[in-house]
Amino acid sequence: MIVSLQLQAAIAQRAGVGRYVHTLAPLLAARKGADDRLLGFYFDFRNNGSPFPPGTLEEHRVRWVPGAAVQQAWKRIGFPPYTWFAPKADVHHFTNFVIPPLPKKEKAVVSIHDASFLRFPETLEPKNLAYLRKHMDSTVRRADLILTISETIAAELREAYALPADRVRATLLGPPPALAQLGENEAMALLKPLGLDKPFLLHVGTLEPRKNHAFLFEVFNRLESFDGDLVLCGMEGWQVEPILKALENSPKRERIRRLNYVSDPQLTALYRRAEALLFPSLYEGFGLPPIEAMRQGCPVISSDGGSLPEVVGPGGQVLPLEAEAWVDAVERLLSDPEARPAQVLAGRTRAADFSWERCADETWAAYREVAS
Repeated sequence: MIVSLQLQAAIAQRAGVGRYVHTLAPLLAARKGADDRLLGFYFDFRNNGSPFPPGTLEEHRVRWVPGAAVQQAWKRIGFPPYTWFAPKADVHHFTNFVIPPLPKKEKAVVSIHDASFLRFPETLEPKNLAYLRKHMDSTVRRADLILTISETIAAELREAYALPADRVRATLLGPPPALAQLGENEAMALLKPLGLDKPFLLHVGTLEPRKNHAFLFEVFNRLESFDGDLVLCGMEGWQVEPILKALENSPKRERIRRLNYVSDPQLTALYRRAEALLFPSLYEGFGLPPIEAMRQGCPVISSDGGSLPEVVGPGGQVLPLEAEAWVDAVERLLSDPEARPAQVLAGRTRAADFSWERCADETWAAYREVAS
């Protein structure tokens, strides 16, 4: 069986779908059967090179035409066919929500990571929202199998598009293999260049509306017994101006630290040293930071948006978006000597239920089902 895996998101994005593709592709390559081939397809007109170490998987790189121009043609006129560029394959896996123009005889698997375009359209960039609204109906009808990253999103898609249960399958994610365990001394050494010499609460996520930073700042402002910092780990996204204004207006703005993008070892160290991860998202298709944090022994306080109750479960505190409840939860966690060890244990136990390796195995099973 030959599988063509769309790698473009791993070239263009560090978080979100890019992190999904970058983590999944090597695991898929390591699990292919003796008679299987995994071909990673992407456009690289500017010769930026592969996002993976040499030999990770077979790559089909298109350099003779700008990928951005092709994608604009797909969006606007539905032409030319995807197979003009992609390698021949028994199954094509489209990893970023939408299936481009694909001949009917070809088999297609598509990954749809969340349904925010249905549930919280106001949090998306207008051009992305318009693109998804234009192409999502044809994508879900065209796909031989739809993969989601949580059971919550699978159920939302089945309901929204009246899809049979067996057309949508959840392949849950896990703590990324790149985030290894660190000792205390290693963690402190990695954070020293960042200047984090005080206790801190942590938030990991792109600065964009769905992450609900205004609520996060409100909770931090109301904490009376905590004299540490709030660390924001994430790059600027879309509609960022109101977030930056809310930060500037915070009476504790001098104690809100922005780190933008950090390396995987530094992210691991942040989880190890943080007092807690605060994750008040309006909606998540999965929510990797809570799983990452729980694996590293960082207590998690999360909203109940989207799939977060399914993912965090008993491993953390899942709360409605009520500031008083969040303030009470943080202060109790910081003041009760028994609260933190209990939540660390619960979090590690919960994180052990999730596995990227299992996600890769289930993805291969999906390919085989579609191919047959």
